[in-house]
Amino acid sequence: MSNSALPEAAETYLRALAAELADAPPDTVREIIEGVRGHIAEALDSGRPLDQALAGLGSPQAVAAQAREELVPAHRAGDRVAGVGRALRMVAVVLGVLTAVCVSFLLPSTALPSDLAGPEGQSIMRRLGPGFAMLTLLPALIAAVPFVVPPRVREVTGVVGAGVLTALACATGEVGLYYLPLVLMLWAATVVPWVMRRRIGRAALRSWRLVAAGAVILPGLLLALSVATGSLGIEWLGVLLWIVGPLVVGALCALGLRIGYALTALAGALVMAFAITERGFLFAAFWVFGGLYLMIGTTGVVTTRPEQRPVGPTQGGYHDADRGDASGGHRRPTGS
Repeated sequence: MSNSALPEAAETYLRALAAELADAPPDTVREIIEGVRGHIAEALDSGRPLDQALAGLGSPQAVAAQAREELVPAHRAGDRVAGVGRALRMVAVVLGVLTAVCVSFLLPSTALPSDLAGPEGQSIMRRLGPGFAMLTLLPALIAAVPFVVPPRVREVTGVVGAGVLTALACATGEVGLYYLPLVLMLWAATVVPWVMRRRIGRAALRSWRLVAAGAVILPGLLLALSVATGSLGIEWLGVLLWIVGPLVVGALCALGLRIGYALTALAGALVMAFAITERGFLFAAFWVFGGLYLMIGTTGVVTTRPEQRPVGPTQGGYHDADRGDASGGHRRPTGS
């Protein structure tokens, strides 16, 4: 029997089901209705009575409720991915503003080329004036552009902005070094949503966790090696903060626990603040590693959520029948 030639009772059932799903996206409703229509036609073609086929489906209310549980979250997933991108980009914009303040008011002019440098210890703001201070906000403005462009060009704009700032950071010497954490955060805001939309598998997720944990643990391992070989002396408080701390936090990240990523982000922010207040020959290492920690931690916080039972339509929109019948095990559509 053709799907378009169902008995009136079946059409009434389908209209009732469509009415129950009136608040769902039209494409979702169409998919569900066509799946149920096909199931009814298949049942009738196999010789099953119409009332038995409809009874096997359940009431329109029950089918609609089950469909909402299994199909609607797939649409909501798109909102979650967009939310992750917005959150990461917002952090990038805030980081860009704070970096501009740091460069303009805290960075000594000795960080500039010699022909622009002022007296020892004089801030760049004092040396070059408010115009330069406004210029240092340009990276933050570039990072914010995707918030104001149409959605259809938002992803392309984000990639272009991240690429432009990467080039500027690499071409402007030590001043550009200050913007590397912003660049890392921008690439995270661009790449992470792209990966999430493609629904990476568990193996890829485990790989990300291990890579993140390795980056978190690495400084602690290097410091532990230096202490073990006697090339560096450190007190017990330093051992807790700089060796044990990264190892524990890295283990939490490897397990995919949000608290581990939150601690990583906090540690990154603190390391960057320490690098600013205690500028030394290791400033670049502290600043970049702090930015890396901040990016890893923030990304983990906004993408990690409690483990849930996977939901969503099965392939083709059907589940296996919960029980057999005399016709030989027909499949029941989602919601049956």
